[in-house]
Amino acid sequence: MHLPLDLFLALRYLRPKRTFVSLITLLSILGPTLGVAILLIVNSIMAGFGRDIQENIMNWQAHLHVFPAMGSITIQDPNKIKDILEANGVKASPLIQDSALIQIRYKSHPSGKDENIIQPKVVYGIDPETEPNVTGVKDALLYGKFDIEEGEALVGDRFARSMGLTIGTTILIHSPARLTQSVKWEKDGQVKVKQPDEVYFPEQVKIAGIFSMGFADFDENVIFVRRDQAADLLGLDWGSATSVQGKVAEPMQMDALVAKLNEQLNGNSFFNMYRIVTWKERNQMLFSTLQVEQKLMAFLMTFILLVASFSIAATLITVVVQKTREIGTLKAVGISSWMVARIFIFQGAIIGCIGTTLGIVLGLTVLHYRDSIATLLSAILGHDVFPAELYHLNRLPALWTASDLVSVSILSMLICISSALIPALFASALPPAKSLQDNN
Repeated sequence: MHLPLDLFLALRYLRPKRTFVSLITLLSILGPTLGVAILLIVNSIMAGFGRDIQENIMNWQAHLHVFPAMGSITIQDPNKIKDILEANGVKASPLIQDSALIQIRYKSHPSGKDENIIQPKVVYGIDPETEPNVTGVKDALLYGKFDIEEGEALVGDRFARSMGLTIGTTILIHSPARLTQSVKWEKDGQVKVKQPDEVYFPEQVKIAGIFSMGFADFDENVIFVRRDQAADLLGLDWGSATSVQGKVAEPMQMDALVAKLNEQLNGNSFFNMYRIVTWKERNQMLFSTLQVEQKLMAFLMTFILLVASFSIAATLITVVVQKTREIGTLKAVGISSWMVARIFIFQGAIIGCIGTTLGIVLGLTVLHYRDSIATLLSAILGHDVFPAELYHLNRLPALWTASDLVSVSILSMLICISSALIPALFASALPPAKSLQDNN
């Protein structure tokens, strides 16, 4: 098979006479290889972060919450709201949510005395019968049972491991709001502590189940109890709720449904009795930050490819200088300037094609073994390079698609071919007579 002259010469110039491949050619290929690999890895990991965080949020968070408005903190008749939601195809479950202090007793303290550890957490008061219709907590249960009774609780595996909690361990739950009821600010700015009207007792619960949602903050900081027990803890009426949570069939397209629910809940009243907050609104800042970071990282990583283009340009300029007499000979026998330019454009394209292919292979290999690489780096550096407490995920995520590979490949090829334009134009502009007089 006979190749076109310009393509044949492009391949020949990339390979020196004495060796199979040139060192300078290898270095020029290495540039786009590393650039494509890094760009693919960064884009995939950032996209994986967005996907996994969104999936985890939609798994442990309801798609929408109905909160009381006009200064109220509780919904006295959550079943009414629940019926309205379910009439519109929304699975619903009442919820009580508030901050709490968890007190844990250690009997085996080295001093021989009991030690009490206090940690701030978030208490979710749920109905175990309807909660699985809204969130994925039941499916995330690792040990124990989900159908908790009065005096029982569910805790996350990260919290259980850090505190040494097991099934059957007893803990105390304190309500900060109840603890501070006797402390008042006077008009003159003085603090007054009055005698409480009733004796305060914390809620004592036993660990009945341990779950793992795959979201570090949730597994570390959330405790589930029955809704009526949460009401006792917070001093609320039995049967009330701080919100009614709902799960919809199409969480990505909720605008029309939310508008319809808002009209049914509030009617034409000037003052809304209820407000609806969707999962997008609750996490708007998080997702906006992730999108900005992904675009910014892709923009910055593209400069690696631009730097690689300089190595290609330097390689081809070197080839032009070395082949000045040959270029003059080609022009003298009738080869057009455009064909001479195509020789070096083909060289840039060949380098780009090889570098892009190797970069994709390298990038996909690193992504496939990313967890092992992260573990190895953690062992070498002596600390965790992917702490779940910081990134909110229990594993290093990654997400790439065929369109990502195509877009990265096209970008790489355009940059590589563009870097060959200056050497190509320089070679095509060389006068034949002067080129033949060159002594190099």
